[in-house]
Amino acid sequence: MLAPGTSFTVLGEKGGWWKVSSAYGVGWVEHRFCMINLPDVVPSIVYDATNSYASQYTSSGKDIPGITGKALYQGKVYNPRFDEEQYLMPVLYATAKKICAAQQQALAQGNSLKLYEAYRPYATQRAVVKALTTLAERDPEVKAGITTPPWSMTYFINTGYSNHQKGFAVDVSLVKVSRTELRTTGGYSYLKPVEYQEYEMPTPIHELSMAAASTTGPGKTTLAATMNDPAIALREYFRKAGMTPLESEWWHFNDYAARTLAEGRTCTGGFEITRCRSTAPG
Repeated sequence: MLAPGTSFTVLGEKGGWWKVSSAYGVGWVEHRFCMINLPDVVPSIVYDATNSYASQYTSSGKDIPGITGKALYQGKVYNPRFDEEQYLMPVLYATAKKICAAQQQALAQGNSLKLYEAYRPYATQRAVVKALTTLAERDPEVKAGITTPPWSMTYFINTGYSNHQKGFAVDVSLVKVSRTELRTTGGYSYLKPVEYQEYEMPTPIHELSMAAASTTGPGKTTLAATMNDPAIALREYFRKAGMTPLESEWWHFNDYAARTLAEGRTCTGGFEITRCRSTAPG
């Protein structure tokens, strides 16, 4: 038995189980309940965890005091498998496979996903909620941007537990790749984008207001007038991979099938973004 939030190294896979090494020893865990670090398994994606060094959160184009430009959690450590500093972006294992499928579609069209956030600590979630609430109380424009019907604040920053804490949500943009390099790690080859340019999207990432909406309203499938070709392409990559776009944020995608697979079990929020120090292979 491993406590929620325990880090480990994956040594092997058999059916629905992983053989893992942790501080508690070597054993088997059912991987439908486990998160895996995306940069470890999909290294071709461009990763930029801005919330770990300079949060890009804004609302109606305005900085959120105490949040915008701040490091909200630790997010980058040395990865011995790739011999470089990398971001830690855990998601449920089943979700990682779908993100990989979306990336393969993007690469086939000369693009790449740019992942801004996967798992988000609950403490960060609550800090953004508190700061945005305070800003909205004193700024009518910000308040209107997150509360004008049919929208409400919870569509832009969940006031309880977010799907980011549950391991099946990602915040992602799209880049045009101009040059790649073929790299090999652990006997596996992959294309690594080394020169690229992020497309102009409907809004900057993490703009918490109805300006970032991908549809005309909650439960609606009609695209918002602001949705441009890159945003629509991104939406299609994830839709074909089996993930669901969020109506209020063009960058946010959920994997509800992975949630069902995990029987609705969620993280307590005590997870810390760290790397297992085990020296075991894998």
